[in-house]
Formats: sequence, C-alpha cells, structure tokens
Amino acid sequence: MKIMNPSAADAESRKTVVITDLRTLEARDAAAFLTDQGYDVCPVPEDLHLWDEQSLSAFAAPLADTLLGVIHPAPPFFLSPLLETSEEDFAKARDEGPLSAWCVTKVFGNLFRSRGDGCLIYLSSIHAEKPVGHGFLFSTGCAAVQMLAREVNQDYGISGVRSYFVQRGPTASDPDGRTSLSTLYYGLPLRYPARHLPPRGQLNSLLAFLLSPESAPLSGSDLRADGGMTMYYGERVTAEQAEEIRLRRLRGEEGAILGEK
Repeated sequence: MKIMNPSAADAESRKTVVITDLRTLEARDAAAFLTDQGYDVCPVPEDLHLWDEQSLSAFAAPLADTLLGVIHPAPPFFLSPLLETSEEDFAKARDEGPLSAWCVTKVFGNLFRSRGDGCLIYLSSIHAEKPVGHGFLFSTGCAAVQMLAREVNQDYGISGVRSYFVQRGPTASDPDGRTSLSTLYYGLPLRYPARHLPPRGQLNSLLAFLLSPESAPLSGSDLRADGGMTMYYGERVTAEQAEEIRLRRLRGEEGAILGEK
C-alpha cells in the first residue's frame, strides 16, 4: 500500500504543466517529453506577452485546480555587442527576461501559495554566471532571474511553493554550441570531463523529477546542469589552437569548431 500525505496525493492527481515559452529547442523538447510521460502540457500562447500580468492571470485562472508546476525557459539568445546595443535592445531584454520572469512568478506563485503547494522551475543558462561574448544583455537577464529565483524561495517557500533555477550548458544540437562569439566554445568537447557534448534533451528527466514532490529537498537550489563543463580544468585549447579553429571556421571546416581531428 502506498501511503501519502494529502498534499502529495493532490500533487499526484495534478498533471498540468505550463511551459511559458516554446521558442527554444530545449523548451519544445521538454514539452514533447513531458507529454509522452502523461503530463498535460499547456504552453502559454505565443501572442500573450508574459510581462502582461493581467492577460497572464486570465490564462492561469482556469488551470488552478489541475496545475502541477510551471517551467519558465530563458528567452532565445540574441546578440548585443557591448558598444552597439541600443535602448530598444535593453527594452527587449528587460521585457523578455526579468520582467517576464517576475510576472510569471507573481501570477503562478500566488496561485500556488493560495493552495499551499506548487513548483516553479526557471530553465536558464550557464550564462547567468559566465559571459558568452556579444551577449551581455542575455547574460544579465539570466543573472537577474537567478536572483529572483532565490527570492522566490524566501517569499513563497514558506507557503509550500518549491522553486529551482537550472543552468543548462550547450548541447550538440544547440546553435550556441558552435558559436564563434566566445572562446568559451572553441574545442567544446575538450571542455567536458567526458570529452563529448551532452545529448539533446539531456535535462528532460531532471525537469520531470523537479516537478514531483520527491524533489522537495532540492527546493531553492541553483542546479548547474552542464555536464561538468564550467567546473572542469583539464585539457583545454590554447590561444594558438583557438586561433587555428577560428581560421578553419572561416574556411568552412565546421568540424574543427567542435575540436574534432
């Protein structure tokens, strides 16, 4: 016999998962995976601005009884060279980044707090803490949401709301995995202890676990799920090798970007 407390029983009966933005590959992969696992995935309509709190509240209200958790992905990466960024770029980064995350937190966090349970997962990037090159607005937006997630744990955790900030790294199918914008990505497989890029969809099982009540001991955590990339200090490409990789890329020899022989 499986004995559960009332809140756990309620959580098991809830199967609706909101994903707030499906523009990124990892968000779409997560939606497909969770659907296959039997969850009722409900994406926020693309024409609904996440920073429009009133419209977002109207979307959320009918889901209150069945909603298990919310996954809020970072917006797609966009270029913002430091000396070429405009006020419009700042406004875009603000609206799609921290402002959207703040409204999502308020709307769904208050819904969860009113009933005493729920889960908010901020699916972000290692660039919350590590520069990407020509993308400082994306990085600062991720960092702001990281701090927001910590505040959520303080303000909503006491009401039974679980929160997680997940920093994902690049994967083989990620366009950022081949970028020439930063030496961070030169010879990329060599920057992993396992010497290969994590596969596409690597975080889907983790997201499913975080949605479950069993993940409660991890609530409030920053989870750096990058396969050990940012904490590995073994063999790396030299400056000379990085320059050779750059030149090969200019010649169209794409394999060199991933450190292949």
